[in-house]
Amino acid sequence: MMYRIGRRPRSLAPRRRPAAGPPAVSAAAVACWALAGWALAGAARRVSVRTGVCDEEALGPLPGDEFIARPMVEWTRGVTVHTAAERVWPWLAQMGYGRGGWYTPQWVDLFANRWVFGVRRPFPASASRLLPDYQHVAVGDLICDGPDYASYFRVMRIDPQHAVVYRSIRHPRRGSPIDITDPASPQRVEQQLREAGTYADFTWALVLNELPGQRTRLLVRTRANYSPRAFRFLTLPLGLVDATYGVAQLRAIARGRAAELGRQPVGLAGMMSQHE
Repeated sequence: MMYRIGRRPRSLAPRRRPAAGPPAVSAAAVACWALAGWALAGAARRVSVRTGVCDEEALGPLPGDEFIARPMVEWTRGVTVHTAAERVWPWLAQMGYGRGGWYTPQWVDLFANRWVFGVRRPFPASASRLLPDYQHVAVGDLICDGPDYASYFRVMRIDPQHAVVYRSIRHPRRGSPIDITDPASPQRVEQQLREAGTYADFTWALVLNELPGQRTRLLVRTRANYSPRAFRFLTLPLGLVDATYGVAQLRAIARGRAAELGRQPVGLAGMMSQHE
């Protein structure tokens, strides 16, 4: 067969291979990954807002709910204490910076001291015994929450042997420093925070509910509003952080009968149990 000079037969022209694309992903695999992500996100949201409580406790009313009627955030935690409420109450009454402490883990104290309060000296250790000088707490009291009242809680409600409710309005980074010698200082600082538009306004309720058999449910509920609304993106991670140390804090609030009698404190792991 004869070919024209200068022209190449079609049959001899090199063929181009199609470019290799990404491997095909089946619709079933995509659906499985989406379902797993949805389930994980749902579990994280649940843990961020409730830990160790049943539906009745998580969804039901508690003392202090009346102070922030429509919160943007609500977290509820709980543990069971294997002792009577009257033995737990003194540990709640003495809480506060410079008092009995907050019974928080050390890493939380270090973070607050350096990131919020800007000081490097050690955070005062929480009390490991009852302190008679700090057993009185009344509505209207200002409870210190940092060096020199760098932040504070106002006592909003006291139901002896049953509930104590605190409220605080503060800047999320700088706290809410006040002059404790000036009675008008707290109200003035709170008003300035609201007008500036960057603040967290929250209540913190600690509630004791007696159970049969010398047991007590210890519940802690946080309800909060905040500004600006962009802070809503932080509520999930902050809730997970609270869930991490919140129950640890609860487990350190009470002490057993042996501690009250002056003997070696009983480990709270044996006194308390958490249930869902």
